[in-house]
Amino acid sequence: MRPTRSAVPLAAVAVAVALLVSGCGGGDDGDGKSGTIDGAEDAGKKSPSAESTSPGNGDAPGDFRTSDIELPDDLELVFDWDQPSDPDKAAALDGAADYMRAQMHAVAEQDPKDPVLAKHVVPLQTAQEYAALLVKAHVKDGVTVTGQDRYYREEVGDVTDENLAEVSFCVDQSDFFAKKIKNGKVLRTEENASSYMRFTMVMEKEKESALWKARTFQYKPKAVKQCKG
Repeated sequence: MRPTRSAVPLAAVAVAVALLVSGCGGGDDGDGKSGTIDGAEDAGKKSPSAESTSPGNGDAPGDFRTSDIELPDDLELVFDWDQPSDPDKAAALDGAADYMRAQMHAVAEQDPKDPVLAKHVVPLQTAQEYAALLVKAHVKDGVTVTGQDRYYREEVGDVTDENLAEVSFCVDQSDFFAKKIKNGKVLRTEENASSYMRFTMVMEKEKESALWKARTFQYKPKAVKQCKG
């Protein structure tokens, strides 16, 4: 089945954003309930990754370890993922990685309409709505981000006839913090349950360019059972 535009109101996206922005490593202990956004179809899974690989710069197609998206020197996105042998899955995973990079680029630029971000989202879908609200929340609070955001335990679903694929992964933000733009002060927090999240998105292959863009977004906060240990 082809995922349709989410029927969940924009307020649900705002809730997920609020939780993430207030998190950045902070929050209360506990498992929490999913702050999900509808639209992701489960299309098969792959085994979680156990090997670490950090992204670099380059232009190799379908490889999450390479990207031409430049981020601030004090911000590191670490993708502890395995490179899929299937080229379509590899391209979908590559698109998911660049979606995360593009989010951080937009936050650093303080621009919810950042052209880099726009390149990696399907217009008028929840992945775009979430990213735009995330950036706006940082702008409103006068903060950007710094530290290390780590992504791991990835799963890539089978590619559908409509050129869609589900990608999900854990996020560890125990070393990821907000930073005041005005004075550069880093708002450090201790590691806790809110440091761990599970993201799920549907990636869509663009016919014209073969670029995989983020279409829908799901967010599970305090995903300790799935993501820690």
